[in-house]
Amino acid sequence: MKDIEIIEKCLAGEKEYFGKLYDKYIDKIYKYVYLKTSSKEIAEDITQDVFLSALDKIDTFQIDEQSNVNAWFYRIAHNKIINFYKTNKEDESVWDYLEIGIQQDFWQDLDNKNKLEEVVSFLKTIQTEHREIMMLRIWEDLSYKEIAEITGKSVSNCKKIVSRVLVLISAQFIFFGFLILNLIWKIL
Repeated sequence: MKDIEIIEKCLAGEKEYFGKLYDKYIDKIYKYVYLKTSSKEIAEDITQDVFLSALDKIDTFQIDEQSNVNAWFYRIAHNKIINFYKTNKEDESVWDYLEIGIQQDFWQDLDNKNKLEEVVSFLKTIQTEHREIMMLRIWEDLSYKEIAEITGKSVSNCKKIVSRVLVLISAQFIFFGFLILNLIWKIL
């Protein structure tokens, strides 16, 4: 059964079908929220709130040929994360928390921890909205159309942003590679 068909069933009063959407999207939304918060407990709470809100507001979902349930859930999650940080950390910028979360124990098992931390550090230097688009494209593997729906930008703008950031990342790390090779060459 397609997502839109499930939404239609829910709109017709058969809300028990919502469980199918929950099962399909719970892991994706939890992962997205966890990457934004770096806290298992907060991610669980926000994820639960996303699905409760979606069920409560399902009658506001616009069904047409452009409808995208995946983007709808991510948009709700995005807004819940912003609201969480607005109400819990008023003295700090909300945008500071829309970065990729890093916890030491999370990355310990990864062979490329240092390189990944360098990339994440580099991503912190780019504009917040560009970082958000990169996360949605690379980590969440969303289509440009879905990203456009979530961020309110055009598809072509999202593509340009991803392309430009990838060029910046490539240039940044090629530069570091040349520096390391120069150092090695001087040592030899």
